[in-house]
Amino acid sequence: MAINILGINHKSAPIDIREKLMFDKNSLPLALNDIKKIDGVNGVIVLSTCNRTEIYTENDFDNTKIMQWFANQNMVENFELFTYNHYQDEAIKHLLSVTSGIDSMVIGENEILGQVKQAFKIADKNKVLSSPLKRLFEFSFSVAKQVRTDTDIGSNPVTFMFTAMTLIKKIFDKITDKKATIIGSGHMSQLAIKYLQDQDVRNITLTNHNYEKGKEIANDNNCNYSKIQYLGNLISSSDIIITSTSSTTPIIGKGLMESCIKNSPNLPIIIIDLGVPRDVEPEIYDLDNIYLYTIDDLGKVISNNYKIREQAINEAKKIIDYKILEFKKWIDQNHSNNLIRTYRGYVDNITDGSVIKARKMIESGENVNEVLTYLAESLKNKLTHETTSKMKEILPLLDESAAAKVKDIFKKK
Repeated sequence: MAINILGINHKSAPIDIREKLMFDKNSLPLALNDIKKIDGVNGVIVLSTCNRTEIYTENDFDNTKIMQWFANQNMVENFELFTYNHYQDEAIKHLLSVTSGIDSMVIGENEILGQVKQAFKIADKNKVLSSPLKRLFEFSFSVAKQVRTDTDIGSNPVTFMFTAMTLIKKIFDKITDKKATIIGSGHMSQLAIKYLQDQDVRNITLTNHNYEKGKEIANDNNCNYSKIQYLGNLISSSDIIITSTSSTTPIIGKGLMESCIKNSPNLPIIIIDLGVPRDVEPEIYDLDNIYLYTIDDLGKVISNNYKIREQAINEAKKIIDYKILEFKKWIDQNHSNNLIRTYRGYVDNITDGSVIKARKMIESGENVNEVLTYLAESLKNKLTHETTSKMKEILPLLDESAAAKVKDIFKKK
């Protein structure tokens, strides 16, 4: 049994690669079942977020076959250049770092823990988990809780939205009189409304594809609502645009943007694109008076705050290193239990076969003493033959201490 990870994240790949290597809620179950069918894969969990796509397997081999499967999906040419592989101890350490928030773009953020738990639930629902993988992920949840309890890793994290507000205020000296459009109705969009309102921005309009949901969220947050069909008008009249949707194609293209700003009095315009895949075509970067920031751009700003949290990160790493040893003990114990269970099953099969034959000999009238002699010789030969032949193969591979322990098993008591 080995835990393997094949992945890409915000450190190994830019957003234009990550957005093509994502699995949405519709494609994820199929991916899980496909990977589970790969020879040697005993269990699988796929974690796919805006900042990472990672395939966790309990695997008899390395990640070669998983890599081949990924290549066959034809998502990105030469995608392997952006991937990383972790095996056993490093894989365990990586997962604990992910759930604890120290591998996130926003160090200490809590959202990733919920995303990992959701990936775990989806794998469990699709019956693709193995016992070691299940145990590891449950263990990682408890480690994440301890890290957040015993360190300051999660205190006042520099969030994407906080960073977005900082960038907006660098463009506009005063933002209270600015008009803002929020595209999308998910958690990040609702958070954007709250952050803008905290900055005393009152002219906020929400738009999305689901009218009923969008209208309800707009009412709950005391802002305006507009149907997505009028997006062009909204862009023309906005100073600030924040977009975060699950669309697989861009919502704002360069052509639309050029048309909207041709006669717009609201220039410059700042656009914060939190979508992965991106909601805004990257060609818009080239337009005058348009300031476009993607989630990776925000990440670069956030990374400058890394040193502030360095002490908490080091404390978290110490906890993780200790917990890795704890989990390895469980793995070793689990291996021992499996070996003992297998050996006992092996002995039971031999014993059952010999006993059945002995009973038939007695039923056919053979002498009981002769039957007992047969039974003893039969069990002795069958139990020792395979064991001694394997010992001859194994003993030369053991160091002196391990060989001595094996010999101690057969000492007369």
